[in-house]
Amino acid sequence: MQKFSIHDEKKVKELLEANWEKAFRYSQIENAIYKNFITDFDEMNTLSKKIRDLLKENCFFNSLVVDDQKTSSNGQTTKILFKTETWEFIEAVIMRHLTWRVTLCISCQAGCPMACSFCATWKLWLLKNLTNYEIIEQIYYAAKLLNNEWEKLRNIVYMGMGEPMLNYEVVKETINIANNQKKFDLANRRVTVSTCWIVPWIKKFTSDFPQTSLAISLHAPNDEIRKQIMPVDHTYPLKDLMASLDEYTAKTNKRIFYEYIMINWVNDHIKLAHELWKLLEGKLAHVNFIPYNAWEGTWWTYLPTPRFIIEKFQTILQHYWVVSTIRATMWDDIDAACWQLANKKETNKD
Repeated sequence: MQKFSIHDEKKVKELLEANWEKAFRYSQIENAIYKNFITDFDEMNTLSKKIRDLLKENCFFNSLVVDDQKTSSNGQTTKILFKTETWEFIEAVIMRHLTWRVTLCISCQAGCPMACSFCATWKLWLLKNLTNYEIIEQIYYAAKLLNNEWEKLRNIVYMGMGEPMLNYEVVKETINIANNQKKFDLANRRVTVSTCWIVPWIKKFTSDFPQTSLAISLHAPNDEIRKQIMPVDHTYPLKDLMASLDEYTAKTNKRIFYEYIMINWVNDHIKLAHELWKLLEGKLAHVNFIPYNAWEGTWWTYLPTPRFIIEKFQTILQHYWVVSTIRATMWDDIDAACWQLANKKETNKD
């Protein structure tokens, strides 16, 4: 008999029921795993030996194996390289902010099919969609690691490898598990889904997650530039994108985060700042300006925009009452910054 993940609540409950165990036993299992971070069935002392043996025989804790783990020089960021049971590699990043807020960036696919030219993940192409337990195991590993450091996971962002809307049903399941008070207990507003925005999914996402935060990979205020760096714009141009987002805000009344990577001589001409405010005029919008983080393969193609130009962009938006933030780059020394995730493993050089 093939084992299944201990994170599969439905199957664990069915197993207990099939063996004539009372329903409250699952609550004991749940508490041991998600509140006490017990990952050895033999250490679940609130359960009888019969149940512990039943779980050992039928369930597994980890399908992912940690292949590499490294922490930035300032200690704020930890990047974990996981190997799946089918030998794909995925990455997750723990970000410890100076405000004591801890955020986990997780992957939903191994590789990515979107082919954004500034992103390191696209060169892997799409290897597979992750299963729900492969995503949950990323969250669980980070939560347990932080618990051992006397810290608590406060936020998760689907901003790692992959396009969440192309693995939607699995992402939906994992968000619901993250929200569950008896599991990770992360409120909807503490979960953010970052997407290039596959337009047909707008109604589904709006209906399923009206309170979950949404971040849009925008990166240019017009189709001409966006098509050069984001092939998705050929299928879903800005007109369609913005119409679907207007529908989202009309139904949720939530502010949308717009990600704008600043690439020198590509999307940072000052006239584009004026185009950007016109695009977002009157909308519930918050722009995140992100300095471009170079990765192997783009060092001679793209360069980061100088800080003073990014600040000028921000000043122009402020003049028109568009809220914006300039993101700090703190994690590029371990290739954990935005768009640097590409399964790069540190090698020792003697």
